[in-house]
Amino acid sequence: MPEINQELENMSKENTLRPRVQVDERGCLLFVVSHGQVAPAAFTNLVTCDRGELKAAREVVRIAGGCKHFSQDLLDNLIPYFVDAFRQVDAEGKTTREFRGTAFSGGTANVDGEGGLKNDMVTNVPAHLAAAYPCIAMSTTPRTGDMALEQKHGGLVVDLYGGRIDFRQQAALVYQQDPATVLDWDGDLALYLTLMEGWQMAGFKTAVIAMNGGDVTRDEIYGALKRRIPVIAVEGSLRETDAFIAAFRDGDWSKTAAEMREKLAGKKKDTKPADDAVAAAKAVLEKADRSLVSIVPINDSKALREALVSRGFLS
Repeated sequence: MPEINQELENMSKENTLRPRVQVDERGCLLFVVSHGQVAPAAFTNLVTCDRGELKAAREVVRIAGGCKHFSQDLLDNLIPYFVDAFRQVDAEGKTTREFRGTAFSGGTANVDGEGGLKNDMVTNVPAHLAAAYPCIAMSTTPRTGDMALEQKHGGLVVDLYGGRIDFRQQAALVYQQDPATVLDWDGDLALYLTLMEGWQMAGFKTAVIAMNGGDVTRDEIYGALKRRIPVIAVEGSLRETDAFIAAFRDGDWSKTAAEMREKLAGKKKDTKPADDAVAAAKAVLEKADRSLVSIVPINDSKALREALVSRGFLS
């Protein structure tokens, strides 16, 4: 994969990263949906569209989490780690099958000093998978602030921190309470988990890959298990994903909601919300089918590939 990773790196630096499968010649399709509305068929049906001469694979994977507290080495290897994992290889390491399902995540990207999109978040992974393989990259993102068009390049900003929608995907859905009211960062969880549950009921292979992350990622992990959606947890990625692994493997709940507890204590507020979060997670895990969980080491793309294969992806 060195050649592909180098090509993707060059495309990213030159802001020419493009999906191999073109859905609309104008670029990334954009949908805005309000609470209570269903995701439009033009968005949800992308998972079933053929990829050029290849038939679409009935596979949807959500990549969730973040990269907070990552070392520079882990950040540098983030994209190669995922790109290398989403392919089948022979004994010599040559690609025998490329991922042609749907890679799904949140939709924002950080911006560099020149106004280009950076590649330092988990949410950037689907766009790179779509550039490397004949797959679909799509996203759901809660609108947490008044939307704006960035002054230099006109990119769509959906939060108060300048985060822009990653236009290198084939489709992005922005979810809002209504045209006048914003949501919190977990505002799209029920929407996307319901979509994945529906695809799974229709016979699709689904999974959530969790890496790092805070309170929202914790809710994604346990929300997926509650709906019987498999979870692939990346060990060594820190924060709530490692907290989940400690709880799942050893019954150690001390790390779960630790950031929430620390934040509340720092503000001299009641830490009961953190206790409630732990209790809710425990209740889900006690009833969950433990076979739904796979644990893979960070930076070990072979292990992630094997987990994907065991879940029916790349077969």
